[in-house]
Amino acid sequence: MAGSHARRATTLPDDGTPTDSKPKHVDRRPTVPDDHDYDAKVPQPKKMPTPKLSLNEGEVQAFRHLAHSIVSRTLAHECEFRQLGCPEPNSKEWKLLKRQDDLSVYKQRASIDSKTYTVKCVGTLEGTLEDILFGTHSKNRGEMQATAAYLHSSHMDCAVLNVLDSGTDEDPYRQVALKWFIAETFGDARLVKHRDWFNIESTGMGTDAWSRRYGYFLAKFTDHPGCPPMPENSDVIRGKMAMCCIYRQVPGSKIVDVYAKGSIDLGGGMPAFITSSASCAMMFNMAVSMDSAEAKRLTKLALQHAQREAKETERKAEADDEHESERSQKLTTESVIDLLAASVISSSTTSSNGAKTKAPKTSREPCHVCGKKPAMSKLVRSSHRNCGICKERACSKCNIKRKLFGRSGPVTVSCCKVCILESKRLSIDPREPCPILP
Repeated sequence: MAGSHARRATTLPDDGTPTDSKPKHVDRRPTVPDDHDYDAKVPQPKKMPTPKLSLNEGEVQAFRHLAHSIVSRTLAHECEFRQLGCPEPNSKEWKLLKRQDDLSVYKQRASIDSKTYTVKCVGTLEGTLEDILFGTHSKNRGEMQATAAYLHSSHMDCAVLNVLDSGTDEDPYRQVALKWFIAETFGDARLVKHRDWFNIESTGMGTDAWSRRYGYFLAKFTDHPGCPPMPENSDVIRGKMAMCCIYRQVPGSKIVDVYAKGSIDLGGGMPAFITSSASCAMMFNMAVSMDSAEAKRLTKLALQHAQREAKETERKAEADDEHESERSQKLTTESVIDLLAASVISSSTTSSNGAKTKAPKTSREPCHVCGKKPAMSKLVRSSHRNCGICKERACSKCNIKRKLFGRSGPVTVSCCKVCILESKRLSIDPREPCPILP
């Protein structure tokens, strides 16, 4: 879902009646089901238990079967598509909606009376199979908040309601979970209501009948009494989406083949052009997953550098304390008095000559990537910047702005090319806590 506005939604009491009859004072903000005190707009969750759905064994097996059947059916369609040589969709059955880079989204031609229609996305993405799954992976509310804030500009609130299956040594990316999130839509909330979504998500890797490896991602709307739609008099409508993606790594390259099918129903009688735009945004969001994975890698690298720097600072502090302790034992009472007097004289001299103190000169350190020195740094501001991860100086050609994961939302920093390349070599395991800056 794309597009966000300053107008926000309100939390309604359990009886569904507004707390204030004056419209101008109503803060329109929905919240997580059964958790009405949660402030949705702040990405950092409050310290309260994440809502959980109580499922019996029969419901768990039913959800697992639903996810498995949809992925298996989409995989069969994808295998047939590959065996036919990845042909262009029949123009009589499929209409091209939009192209973005190497991805194309097609709409299945249907009757005018149909409220929903199937869309298909085919093409390629630059990256790895692991990254496209890692970019969307989240195990709890905190991780989902940080990931959703990066993936969706219209994200407002979310929650992991239940995790049915988790990663294993054979497939660390495996997950079957029930998730809820809410997003802003186009226009003022008084005119266009927000949408919330209750989906079953399934991710993982496998091998097909020809022993070829693939990855998959499924998000399918579902129903459960523990997460009912918002009251009719609220400003939130329950949307319905279904999206299943099959990914394959092109051998010997950093290219991922994409095959995805899905549908979306915004509800509320939305115009067709908005539904089409939402369908394209849903499919093109796969490309953002690659960027999200890079952000997680860079965040992990930044945390590693910060930990090393903290240990080095602590080590130096301990060494200085030991040196100062040895030195203080040698000081006599007279020498302590002399030091105090010298300190007073020094401070008074500094304060009287404060106006004459010159500002520090602009650093002329060369770029640690290419060795280029800043030109005319005495006259103009240096074009070199400190890398936000390793703190080394890098020129304008060797530093790139990237977003890192933060508790309060994505954090934009300048990263040198060395750190970007180093992050790609990091080993990742989605079962570990998601790297998030404090």
